[in-house]
Amino acid sequence: MKSAILKYLPNALTFCNMAIGVIVVCSMLLNDSLFSIRLACYLIYLAVVLDMLDGHLARYLNLSSEMGKQLDSFADLVTFGVAPIAIFVSMVQYISWYILLVLLFYPLAGAFRLARYNLQKDFGYFVGLPITVAGFIMVTILLVNSYIYSGFTMRFIIFYSVLTLALSIMMVSNFRVNRLIRAKELSAEKLNFKT
Repeated sequence: MKSAILKYLPNALTFCNMAIGVIVVCSMLLNDSLFSIRLACYLIYLAVVLDMLDGHLARYLNLSSEMGKQLDSFADLVTFGVAPIAIFVSMVQYISWYILLVLLFYPLAGAFRLARYNLQKDFGYFVGLPITVAGFIMVTILLVNSYIYSGFTMRFIIFYSVLTLALSIMMVSNFRVNRLIRAKELSAEKLNFKT
């Protein structure tokens, strides 16, 4: 019974991650209060933890699968690619066309980065900035701003747009980022745990 539960746990965590992204997007359509914005940011922080756990757990339990990899990418796109943009847009009264283009470029860059990662042969490193990190940075800036100001100043809107563009470029760039915990190290720890 316990092994059956463990078998589905990584994908269950991935679905929880995706559910958080959907909840954040829907809540931003209905409510743009400071409380809902802060709650949305904290929910995305929770999704960051779930995103780290599902992959590490799948590798540790030797449950990695093509299905899990694809689900993880879909979840990341919703939660870290679309949800931060939804939070920002919910607080802006008017969006000019060039800011809209920047905001559109961010999830597209995230989708490209996730697809490229899924086609990699060596998963010991990331190529480009991981979308989880980009999403974390975006919601952190939004959260900090929500505690300083009750709304968005024009200066903040410009700053956030430039930051969004910079993170988008970093996601599609070719620099390598090593994983915090490599799959081989997890396997070694698993063997040591059994002995």
